[in-house]
Amino acid sequence: RIWIGLKLSAITATGLLALPTAHAYEPNALGLSSSLNLLAFGNFYAPSSDVQGQVAVGGNAAFTGYSINTKGVTPLYTTGTGLTVGGNLTFGAGGVYGNTVVGGNLTTGTGASFLGDVWVGNDVTINASWLTADAVRYGGTAFNVNKNQAEAFTKVDPSTIQTGINFASEQTRLTALSQSFDSLANTGTSFLQNSTFALNANSANVAVCDVNAADVGYNLSLGSLAANTTVVINVHGETVNFGGHGYDGFALGQVLFNLPDAKSITFASSVNASFLAPQATFYTPIGGLISGQVVVASWSGSGQVNDAAFRGTMIPVPEPSEYALLLAGLAMIGFFKVDRRVNRASGLQCRIHQPVHRA
Repeated sequence: RIWIGLKLSAITATGLLALPTAHAYEPNALGLSSSLNLLAFGNFYAPSSDVQGQVAVGGNAAFTGYSINTKGVTPLYTTGTGLTVGGNLTFGAGGVYGNTVVGGNLTTGTGASFLGDVWVGNDVTINASWLTADAVRYGGTAFNVNKNQAEAFTKVDPSTIQTGINFASEQTRLTALSQSFDSLANTGTSFLQNSTFALNANSANVAVCDVNAADVGYNLSLGSLAANTTVVINVHGETVNFGGHGYDGFALGQVLFNLPDAKSITFASSVNASFLAPQATFYTPIGGLISGQVVVASWSGSGQVNDAAFRGTMIPVPEPSEYALLLAGLAMIGFFKVDRRVNRASGLQCRIHQPVHRA
């Protein structure tokens, strides 16, 4: 028999296996460590605010007045890696709890503080008289190090410093996963009432809903969520502006916004939801609060991200090598939708999704 349902990936590259090996966490339904709060495959720019959980950036990162892995004040997190940057890190002010791994250069300002060890693949430039860190290991050259702190800096073979994350592979995997979520069929309708789109999840295991980019500009309401209900909202459109409206009934850890088409996303509100947008730049120009896990191509803005893992179930998460076979198999058994887009006249469309068993 063929079962189409939950399959957790055995590959946990984004479980932050950087030096030193992070605390062990089981991957969730996205194949990600539940401790990974924000994953950006490209660059990351944040002028202020914070991320409560762990952060991984594939490109360059620039922070100022920013805190990362602030839950790292507990013993659970301090044994792991709070921040991983594949490129260069410019850190003007703020704090990173847990260890930090930088593949390129590290440049710090007077207010930068690392509450853990720091590994840097290339050069370290300290623009302050003293750098708060337990120890610094670097593969290039250290500049402006206070002579009284020099013993805390150790030059090492740069090949020994690895991020432990294959960002390109993870972007490919999560892009395919996003597309597979978008391929789930939809039935039923919800309705627009007093500028609010209302959705009834009917206490189902999984409810899959399609909306257009313009629809998320309205207030969104979710009803009849059971304790184990997962809601996947597929948002279609290359440019998506969530605006600053309200979200009613969005239970912590149970809702995923999946944006398979998005190239640009703007957010300025507060919501309990995770975001899967592996091809999009995520803008938070005036702030905002997301309580969930965020996966994006790049990030720009002062939005706050709180540590709330996606707890959804019954989501297909195949191994990367299995995607081609899975997609072909789904097409053969007629699992794909004929028309995935939303009829604007009917508003949201949703499907109550249960496991499928076939002889």
